[in-house]
Amino acid sequence: MRTLNTAMSSDRLLMSGANHLTALNQTEATKSLIGAFQPAHEALQTAVAARTQAEGAMGAPRVTLRFTEKDLERVIRETALLAHTVDDNATTGPAFKALFPDGLDAEVRPLGVSQIAATTALRERLATQPAVAKVKAQALEGLDQALTRFTATLETRQSAEGKLSQARAVESGARERFVKAYDSNIGAIRQLFPRDREQQDLYFDDLSTGRSSAEEEGEGTTSPPAPASSGPGA
Repeated sequence: MRTLNTAMSSDRLLMSGANHLTALNQTEATKSLIGAFQPAHEALQTAVAARTQAEGAMGAPRVTLRFTEKDLERVIRETALLAHTVDDNATTGPAFKALFPDGLDAEVRPLGVSQIAATTALRERLATQPAVAKVKAQALEGLDQALTRFTATLETRQSAEGKLSQARAVESGARERFVKAYDSNIGAIRQLFPRDREQQDLYFDDLSTGRSSAEEEGEGTTSPPAPASSGPGA
């Protein structure tokens, strides 16, 4: 038998745990060990299910965020075009300089929280700078709507990330308790069947080999090797 460890996947641990519970139920002497191990096994099952659900819940906000961020960038670019129109200049002018002192790229390059900060500052300039009064009349409402959608979606994704991080931490703790409970049963089995390694091994997966059950069943029935063929020079 070989011990389990927390570096193994939860799926592999659960498979070994299920097999161990089945084995314990085969003999009267070991049935009493089920009650000590089963809670750890069920706790890991619950933790894995919660983590899987949290991973699935990340999908929608992650995808939606890409679209709302792209939409916000579109509105910012449209605002820049409006400024160019007001300035009657395709590259610069008082309205454009008031809104984009560091250029357009500085407003659309940031990501996530940085994008919110940059757009909020842009929104403040749009609402207060005298040189952009004509742009404000056409762009402020659209910018507010795009910024609100992006902020809400980012908060949703951050909330989902937090739940996933928490679920992973719970799973990590459940894995540690599972391995400790499994190790405890190894010690108990050794005490129940001292100096009987074959009996002890019946209750635990042997992780040292990757043999299939078909291969194990076929042991001892291997056909003799075929005689060597007689070719040129034999």
